[in-house]
Amino acid sequence: MRTRRPAILSSFIAVSAIAAFVPNAAAQSREPYPGFDAYVAKAIQTWKIPGLSVAIVRNDSVIYAKGFGVIAARSSTPVNEKTLFEIGSSSKAFTATLIAMLVTDGKMRWDDRLTTYLPDFRMYDPVANEEVTIRDALTHRSGIARGELAWLGSGISRDEVLHRVRFLKPEASFRSHYSYQNMMFLAAGQAAGKAGGSSWDQLVRERIFQPLGMTSTVTTYRGLVNANVAVPNGMDHDTAFAKPPFDAENIAPAGAIMSSAADMAQWLRFQLNDGVVGGKRLVSSAALRETHTPQILMTGGEGGRGGAIDSVKRFSSYGMGWMVEDYRNALSWQHGGNTLGMTAAVGMLPEKKVGVVVLSNMQGAQLPGLIERYVFDRELGAPMKEWSGEAYTRMLNQRKRADSLEQVQLAGHAAAQLPVPLSAFVGTYADSLYGEMTVSLKDGHLDLARGDIHGPLEYWNANNFRWHLPLTAPTGPTYIKFEITPENTVTGLYFGLAGDVTLLGRKGATGRGGRGGAPAP
Repeated sequence: MRTRRPAILSSFIAVSAIAAFVPNAAAQSREPYPGFDAYVAKAIQTWKIPGLSVAIVRNDSVIYAKGFGVIAARSSTPVNEKTLFEIGSSSKAFTATLIAMLVTDGKMRWDDRLTTYLPDFRMYDPVANEEVTIRDALTHRSGIARGELAWLGSGISRDEVLHRVRFLKPEASFRSHYSYQNMMFLAAGQAAGKAGGSSWDQLVRERIFQPLGMTSTVTTYRGLVNANVAVPNGMDHDTAFAKPPFDAENIAPAGAIMSSAADMAQWLRFQLNDGVVGGKRLVSSAALRETHTPQILMTGGEGGRGGAIDSVKRFSSYGMGWMVEDYRNALSWQHGGNTLGMTAAVGMLPEKKVGVVVLSNMQGAQLPGLIERYVFDRELGAPMKEWSGEAYTRMLNQRKRADSLEQVQLAGHAAAQLPVPLSAFVGTYADSLYGEMTVSLKDGHLDLARGDIHGPLEYWNANNFRWHLPLTAPTGPTYIKFEITPENTVTGLYFGLAGDVTLLGRKGATGRGGRGGAPAP
């Protein structure tokens, strides 16, 4: 009996430590500030957001966790604090923290070259190709353009996404400029998997989700069996429509995690408690601090409430997976997340030991970031500002301007004449970065396919078509412009997002098209 006592005592201590990290369910349901529940409930009705979940942490306690609304636009099932949402780019902090753990173990260093772990990784710019490090990948300072459609809706693997980075031209010189880049976070995550002798997915589960008690959180929706999952929704003016979950498997370390407010509250506690959970340190203080340290100044933002300087902050910088800013003269760490159907805001005031997470099932929603600000104001004792109401008024004014522009576009569409026969557009268009797209003629109309996604092309005006994609596609209707020579030969099509459009050459056609220049060897 005497020899078994240390083991029993050790087990009791371990169980006690885990129990200490579990929040008090009764305390979570109490309103954190007078009128908060009514404020949130009114705001989701105003913005027409189907469902939303909020958790607030203060002084290592979960003081609030609650759901509002329903899991889908046409559902009666309520959201609660355990409902899973896509957290989008808020996943990036998990990748950075995992690497901090590997740095703690001596298995990685921040300034190791990416090719130390990914020997085949290449970049277009020879200088960046020679010098790019783990730190560069985690801080959006690679200089390369976003190239989102290289992976989004492409149906290709993580390895193929990384292969295509070599064809992505810079938009700024290396390390000179903040250039938001999802594929570089994928590279960092894949490198972490190699360094840890496993995969990014397995390491995040074993080293973060499990020790923190984030029992419902997953690295991707694939294989998910939990029924308490919010359905992504897009917004076309006042009409919401349901989409299937956003498939970010091929970019997962940058934005594929699904979690709940209850689980994310444990993540906030861990970050605010300097990497300690239940009395056990999971990452060195120095390594975790590096993720919270400004690495590059930001001139723009991504996710949640963005990074532009405004009335409540004077500086905005990017750490590693976190935006490091001031908020009303208080230090803040935050990162939003946007997927094609959901929006998240995750933020902390570390000096106040306060954190908040807001998860919603609507694409491009401003409200999660606005609620985050509401909580910060209350915790700082700042004068109350009507964040939601003021932002909604601005949005309505912006919508009116967009409606006017759309009417002008529709007028041009009505009078348009097709420049060449439909058959002239049929063919395959290809590019090293974006792969192949095929135009076919079906039942008297053109159909454009890319990977597993296809939809009809509606002639719009000049050389432009509107591509109507199904609800299962990662984007809504978009415009495709074709290149047509004076001899009425179709030689290419333009594809990409605003500011990052590339000409894909038509196979077998003469004339310009495709991606010029040579990638790094």
